[in-house]
Amino acid sequence: MSKPSQSTIPQEITELLNRLRGKIRRYILLEGTARLLAVIGVIFWASFLVDWAYFQLSHLELPVWFRASFVLISLAVILALAASFLLFRLMKKMRRKALALVLERRFPELNDRLATAIELHETHEPQNALTRAMLERTVHDVAEGSRDLPLEDVFDKRPLRRAFFFAFALTISILTLAIINQPAMARWAKGYLELRSDYWNRETGLIVKVIAQPGDRIKEFHNQTYKHGLGTDLTLLVETVDGKKIPERVQLTYRMQNGRGGGRTVMSRMGEGRFKHTITDLLDSIQIWVSGNDFTNPEPYLVEIVETPVLDQIQLACLYPEYTGLNQTDTETGQRIPDLHTVQGTQISLPVNSEFEMVSTANKPITRFSFETDRFNLQLEQAAEDATTAAENFLAWKNPEGEIVQQIALTPQLLNQMRDTDGRTFRIPFKLVSENQEEVTSNAAPLPQSIPLVADQPIRIYLEDADGLLVTEPIRLIINGIVDQPPKVDTRLTGIGKSITRKATIPIEGMITDDYGIQAARFDFLVDQDKNFRPRPFRKKPSDRPKEFTLQRSDDEVWERFEVLPLDLKVGQKVSLTVQAEDADNLSGPHQVHGETYHFEIVTDEELLSILYSKELNLRKRFEQIYKEVSQTRDDLAQRVEQLKQAQTIREKQKQGQTDPRWSETLTEIQNAVAVSADRSLYGTRKNATETASIVESFYDIREELVNNGVATAQIMGRIDDKILKPLTTIHEQDFPDVDQRLGLYRLAMEKGSDPLPEIQASIELLDAMLVRMKSVLNEMQDLLEFHEAIEMLKNLIEREKELAEETKKFRKNKLLDRLKGLGLE
Repeated sequence: MSKPSQSTIPQEITELLNRLRGKIRRYILLEGTARLLAVIGVIFWASFLVDWAYFQLSHLELPVWFRASFVLISLAVILALAASFLLFRLMKKMRRKALALVLERRFPELNDRLATAIELHETHEPQNALTRAMLERTVHDVAEGSRDLPLEDVFDKRPLRRAFFFAFALTISILTLAIINQPAMARWAKGYLELRSDYWNRETGLIVKVIAQPGDRIKEFHNQTYKHGLGTDLTLLVETVDGKKIPERVQLTYRMQNGRGGGRTVMSRMGEGRFKHTITDLLDSIQIWVSGNDFTNPEPYLVEIVETPVLDQIQLACLYPEYTGLNQTDTETGQRIPDLHTVQGTQISLPVNSEFEMVSTANKPITRFSFETDRFNLQLEQAAEDATTAAENFLAWKNPEGEIVQQIALTPQLLNQMRDTDGRTFRIPFKLVSENQEEVTSNAAPLPQSIPLVADQPIRIYLEDADGLLVTEPIRLIINGIVDQPPKVDTRLTGIGKSITRKATIPIEGMITDDYGIQAARFDFLVDQDKNFRPRPFRKKPSDRPKEFTLQRSDDEVWERFEVLPLDLKVGQKVSLTVQAEDADNLSGPHQVHGETYHFEIVTDEELLSILYSKELNLRKRFEQIYKEVSQTRDDLAQRVEQLKQAQTIREKQKQGQTDPRWSETLTEIQNAVAVSADRSLYGTRKNATETASIVESFYDIREELVNNGVATAQIMGRIDDKILKPLTTIHEQDFPDVDQRLGLYRLAMEKGSDPLPEIQASIELLDAMLVRMKSVLNEMQDLLEFHEAIEMLKNLIEREKELAEETKKFRKNKLLDRLKGLGLE
C-alpha cells in the first residue's frame, strides 16, 4: 500500500517570506545603527560637558584615570549596545510560521490561511486526499492573494524615525562643533583620545618658584618637587608665563602631607605678573596649588621638608707656640700632642701664633663649604654628578676694602686633606696671627701650609647640601687671640724707707708672674740723673721658666736684697731701684717689663735716726691714747662694780621688807648702765687691740729699718727688743685676748640675766695688770725718745758747726778781698 504524498508550498509564498525576512533585517540594521550613533553622540556630549564643567569649577583637567575609565566604559557600552541593537537581532532565526503570523496580523484578508498552509506543510503526519486537496486549494489562493501585498506596511516606522532623528541631530551637532570650534574639538580629542594631562589651552599660565635665603635666590621646582629646610620660612614666587594673560589675583592653596591641615590665601602682588607669599616656620611637607584666571596646576607642587645643613661640632686641634709649654709631649716620639678644644658658643680664645686644625662636622653631606673673613675667602665645593660646570675650590685674599686681590686654586691633594670623602667633615689648617703681622698681608707663598687667620675677626661659614639648601644665616665664630702679655711684677719694700744710708741694704719682697713662664729677672737701678738702667742680678734667679717666681734668697729670707754700699754713693745722691722681668716669647718678644720704681736718697746716720725719731714720737702718742682709753675702760668697769653692789644692797633691803618708790627706778638704771657698759667695753677693747697690733708692726718696721741701714747698735736694739717690742707683743698677744674673753663672759652674763659682778671684777684685775705693763712700755718709749732727742740735739750742733764754718770762710774771703781793694790790686 503506497504512502500519501505531502503538498508543497508554492514558490510565490517562499519568495514572499524571503522578501519579508530581508526587509526585517534591513529595518533592524537601520534602526540599530541610528540608535548606536545616537548613543555615541550622547556619550560624546556627556564627556565634553563634564570636562567643560569640571574645568570651569576647578580650572583643572579631568584626571587621566577618570578620562581613561570613561573611554573604556564608553567603548564597553557601545560594544554592548552594538551587540544588542544589531548583532543579536540580526542573528536571530526568523521561522516561516512567525513571518506568516506577522503578515496575517498586518493583513487580515489572509484569514489565517498562510499560517495554516505553512503549518500543515511543516507537519509530517499523513494526510488523506481530501485534506491534501483542500490544503493545495488554500495555498493556491494565498499565493494568488499575496502577490501584491505591500510588505513595508508591516513595520512601525516611528522608532526608526526617532532613532534617525536623534542620530542625525547629534551627528550634526558634533560636526558643527568640529567646524565652528575646532580648538574645542581638538581639546576633546587630546583629552579623551590622546589622554594628555594638559589638553586645555588656557589664557593664563603660572609658574611656581621659591625665593630661597640667603640672598633672595630664585630656585625652581624639579619634577614638581622642591626640598626646603626644616623650620625655616618658605617664600613662594608665582610668575606669569610670557605671552599669557596676567591674572588680577592668584590664590594659593596648600595641604600638609601628614594630614594636619592646610590653608588657602590670596598671594601678594609684587610687580607686573609676579605674586609672593611666605609660609613661616614650615615644619611639614606640603602640596601646593596656585589658581589665577583659568589656570590651576593639575599636579600639585610638592615642598619636601629636609634637615637644614648645620655644623654639629667644631673642634680645634691646637699646637700652641712652643715657648708656652702648653702642649703635652709624646714620650716615645718627642712630638707635641695637639690640644683638642670643642667650640661652645660663638667664641673661643687661643694664644696668638697658635697653629690649629679646625675640624668641622656637618649633620649631612655638604656640597659647598665656604669659610669667609674680612681678609680671605676659602671655598670647598664638590661637583654634582650631572653638573655641567667644574667645581670651584680656591683661596681668595682680600684687601682692607674687601676686594679680591689674589686667588689661588686648591690642588686635589690639598682638597682631599681638607674635605673627607663623606662630605660631612672638613679639616682646615690655620695659624692665628695678630692684625699687624707681615704674613697676613704679604702672601708671598703660593699656598701656605697653614692659612693665616687674623685674631678677633668675625668668621662666617656657609654650607650648601646636595638638595641645594644653604644655611639661612651663616655660622658665626670669632677666635679671639690671647696676646702674650709681659710679665707682671708685684713688689713692695719691707723694712726700709725713702731715706737710706750709704751702707744700706734694701729688701724687696714680692712675686713675678707670667702666663707662659719667666725667662729672667733682676734688679735695675739708676743713680742720680742716669738715663739707662744698670742691671744687678738676683742671688736666686728663676730657672725652668716658672709661671710664678717669688723674690727670696732662701726659705728663711723671703725677699731679695739690694746692697747700696758697692755703689760708693755720697750723702745727697739719689738712687732709683726697680725689678725687671723678661718672658720667653721668641716670636713677638721677648717682653721686658719693670715693676714699681722706688726712689731713695742717701742721708747721714744722724739724719736717718732723726727721721726714725719722728716716727717713734708719733707711735708713742698713739700708744698714750690707747693707754688712756684702756684706763677709761677700767674706770668704767669699776663704776659698774659700785652700781652692782648698790643694787645688791637694795635687793637685800627689799627682802627684809623695806620699801622705797625710787628703788625700782634705780635698779632699772643700773641694769641699763651695766648692759651698755658690757658692749662699750668689749668694743673699745677690741679697737685698742687692733691699734696696738699696728703699733707693734710699726716698731718692727723701725727695727728693720735700723738694721737695713746699718745704724743699729747693740744698745738701741736691746732696748727696742727687750723694753718695747717684747712687752708690746705680750700685751697684744696675751693681755688683750684675756681681757676680750672675760668681757665676752660679762656680756653673756647680762644676756642670760645672771650676776655679771664676778666677770667684771676679773676684767678689772686683767686690765690693771695690762695697764702696768703698758705704763712700763710708755716709760721705755720716753727714755728712747730722750735718747733720740739727744741725738737730734747733737745733729743740730753738728749742723750749726757746719754753718759757722761756712760763715767763717765767707767772712775771711770777704776781708781778704777788701784788703786787696785797698792796695789797688783788684
